Amino acid sequence: MSRKKRLVLAALLAVCLARPAGLMAQETEDDGLSGSLGAAVAIIPEFEGSDRYKARLLPVVSFTYGPVFLTMGQGLGLNLVSAPGWTVAPVLSYRGARMERDSEFLRGMGHVLDGFEAGGVIRWKPGPAGLSLKVYQGLGRVDGLTAELGADYGTFFSRRLMGSVGLSAMFADRQYNRIYFGVTPAQSLASGHPVYDPGAGFKHVAVPISLGYALTEHLRLGLMGGYKRLTGPAADSPLIKQGSADQFFSVLSVSLSF
Repeated sequence: MSRKKRLVLAALLAVCLARPAGLMAQETEDDGLSGSLGAAVAIIPEFEGSDRYKARLLPVVSFTYGPVFLTMGQGLGLNLVSAPGWTVAPVLSYRGARMERDSEFLRGMGHVLDGFEAGGVIRWKPGPAGLSLKVYQGLGRVDGLTAELGADYGTFFSRRLMGSVGLSAMFADRQYNRIYFGVTPAQSLASGHPVYDPGAGFKHVAVPISLGYALTEHLRLGLMGGYKRLTGPAADSPLIKQGSADQFFSVLSVSLSF
């Protein structure tokens, strides 16, 4: 799974836990082990910027134990503060590979290797609404820095039905944009895409909307849809011009909470 797909699925899988992001903090207040396990079916672009879509079967995995948390959207982290409504945490996250076989438009572009990235998450959620900032820097054989600023609002419509809506914008540095949206002279010869050397800039804005329904005390059904618009240097990439800057995604999940 590519890093770019992960950015979409990060938001998706947070909701696939059947706990919308706007409600997560309200449901995990104790210091014991809690979390969710399940499966999801996602309809996503072949790669970020593609106008072709495919279905993927994905796991749903999340847990918290005191200040330690692991989520598909943030990675493994340790909350350093105990103030109500606050999360300030260093995190370690996995960045997936992008393979040429992901799409015919990627043929000749070579593989983008997977690896780990480190960063931090700051989140303030005093009530139904919250604000967050996530910053990640690639480590080792992966490179590039991203910073994402987001806001969300979550509410319970009934005892069983809950929902949330979010808005986020992501900045990517030049190295990140060159890896995922650039075309080197060698790649141009192999793929037929024109040479493109992007700079740093805002990469996208996204709006996810989710619903979660409690089938039983522990079994939950999640549904999410969303829209992302590629912007700046990313939108000017030859890969995106042959695809689409408008990206849509949807996920249906079932998870068991504990």
